[in-house]
Amino acid sequence: LFKIYLRHSDDITRITVWGVEDGASWRNNWPVRGRTDYPLLFNRDYSAKPVVAKLIKDAQEYNKKQKINN
Repeated sequence: LFKIYLRHSDDITRITVWGVEDGASWRNNWPVRGRTDYPLLFNRDYSAKPVVAKLIKDAQEYNKKQKINN
């Protein structure tokens, strides 16, 4: 999904995520009380999940291609 955002970066100026770390997610206790969810980019201790490194890598590769093509 992030690669699609990068390809359309001329038209997309920002993306929004619904929180930072899993402990503050609105999805905890929903739809069932006691349920724990892990939908965000950072763990409860604010450590980055593996997807963060992937997003950074994709952005760096995109920027490198842009520099080569310009």
